Amino acid sequence: MLSDGTEQKPLYVSLTEALRTDIRNGTYRPDERIPTEKELCQIHGVSRITVRKALEILSKEGLLMRKQGRGTYVASEKFYRDISRGSSFSSICTQTGQKPGAKVIKLIIENANEGDLANLELEAGDKVIVLERIRYADNVPVAFEISRFPETYSFLLDEDLNNTSLISILNDKYNIQFGHCAKVIELVYASYELSRYLNLKTHYPLISISSVSCDLEGKPAHRSLQYVVGDKFRFYIK
Repeated sequence: MLSDGTEQKPLYVSLTEALRTDIRNGTYRPDERIPTEKELCQIHGVSRITVRKALEILSKEGLLMRKQGRGTYVASEKFYRDISRGSSFSSICTQTGQKPGAKVIKLIIENANEGDLANLELEAGDKVIVLERIRYADNVPVAFEISRFPETYSFLLDEDLNNTSLISILNDKYNIQFGHCAKVIELVYASYELSRYLNLKTHYPLISISSVSCDLEGKPAHRSLQYVVGDKFRFYIK
């Protein structure tokens, strides 16, 4: 129970800190409903106004999510992804204690399109390797990615790219690493196809990340487009 006699800081601040600690230490877990406003009043010995102010602060911080008619829930755990450089989806999952997964939807060789010609410095008639995969975290689909490589990467056609890290295969098996990576990020909405892949409603908001990566010699070597379920990720730049 919070003290209201000798407490120097406002009660809503103390309650906010107490609830934040409960969330971070696992007392209230991701996607779990927390006690009602009335119950929190009884547990902490404060007024409903104090409870509502604390819940509002934690909701703005992204730690809580208020669902109309259902109560207040701890927000789903988010992936923290550094977008200032290339980062492996598998390593991001591992760092957050979740099991990474991947399902190959397409792995083919096809004619380079206009975007490939412009971004991968190819010529008309050149071929590209196209890889499309659904990415999972603890068996939940959280992203759909399209990777396009020059034909020199045709060895990928012989690889099993289900439930594995593409970056790790390139690094460890073929000693291929990427250097500079340019990205364009924008808000898009799920098409019918993407909504089926990611188990979402059509027009659900997604984060689109378009990237062009260069090899260590500075030559464009990889073009990708990722559609990320926005409420599963938090991006930062170092």
